[in-house]
Amino acid sequence: MPGADARGRTLSAHSESEQRGSAAVARPPPETSSLMRYRDAGVDVARAAALKRGILEAVESTWTAGVRPVRGGFAGVMEFPAGPGAPRLLAATLDGVGTKLHLARAAGQVAGASSDLVYHGANDLLAHGARPFAFLDYLAQARLDPELIAEVVRGLARACREVQAVLLGGETAEMPDTYLPEVLDVAGCMLGSVDPARLLDGSRARPGDVLLGLASSGLHTNGYSLARRILAESGIGLADPLPGTRGSVAQALLAPHRWYGPALEPLIDGGELHALAHVTGGGIASNLERVLPAGVRAQVRSSAWERPALMRWLIEVGAVPEDDARLSFNLGIGMVAVCAPERAAEVSAALRAAGETVQVIGALAAGARGVEWRDD
Repeated sequence: MPGADARGRTLSAHSESEQRGSAAVARPPPETSSLMRYRDAGVDVARAAALKRGILEAVESTWTAGVRPVRGGFAGVMEFPAGPGAPRLLAATLDGVGTKLHLARAAGQVAGASSDLVYHGANDLLAHGARPFAFLDYLAQARLDPELIAEVVRGLARACREVQAVLLGGETAEMPDTYLPEVLDVAGCMLGSVDPARLLDGSRARPGDVLLGLASSGLHTNGYSLARRILAESGIGLADPLPGTRGSVAQALLAPHRWYGPALEPLIDGGELHALAHVTGGGIASNLERVLPAGVRAQVRSSAWERPALMRWLIEVGAVPEDDARLSFNLGIGMVAVCAPERAAEVSAALRAAGETVQVIGALAAGARGVEWRDD
């Protein structure tokens, strides 16, 4: 693929299979054929090369002393974070911004939505006690828009600095036959490490443990296909006030994905948490079930917290059935922490002191592995 920069970013067209054997022998074009260049097929390599030079400053702003720059290399290289004592485990997660980008482009907030991808990945690692150390992105359009791509990378770099991960590598692809015009696709892989003694895998969760719900800042990065459809049929625009709030629809829908690391890291270090569930696609129940061991059942009380105005508006205006709402939206809870009942008050106090809004939203009980809603 043409031109990799210092961090291993490549800029390319869609993948093309390599030809071998007689079919690969070059033949002169027929006399009636006109010359055809790569840019005639919709891919401008020179423009892409200029684009990567323009984003390098933002990328390098995330680098630490452990990065080993390879000028013109094909991969990003860095030291694996050293751990005291036992060997460290590698943790990795991959996701995309999704259709939130459509709203972000309309509102001129692409950098913010791109940052969400980093926060999402870092929270996924956090759910297992892992600390992020590197992020790799994938950016694609039918025709690369240099200013837009630069804005995306600035957003990614800003969030990487916040979660203390280096923006190590990436792919910027121009694929006119794959993407619709004006569509932007942003995805990425977050890498982290965790000491085996610190690993959270749900095995410590026990009947009687308390479920602490940490408030979300909005939809985070899930439920936007439904939210966009509701918005389109509501008759109001992104700049209009959201009913029941002092802000606009855009402010509510594009609120950044919350990063829970600063509040939860000390509690993980102190062994206070038995499990963590990052509430992403599938809602509270689907993600909470992922961290439950066999023979343990979660009981979530729907009345334990007040749903944010945005959630209430989407459900009311869209006439969304309750079952669908629970699967599509986080309903105001972005992370669920599981802890021993005798430690719940102290853990809650520590989270509030760190700036989180926390509610006891249920408990674990003996029974078939799963999650049930209590609507009392």
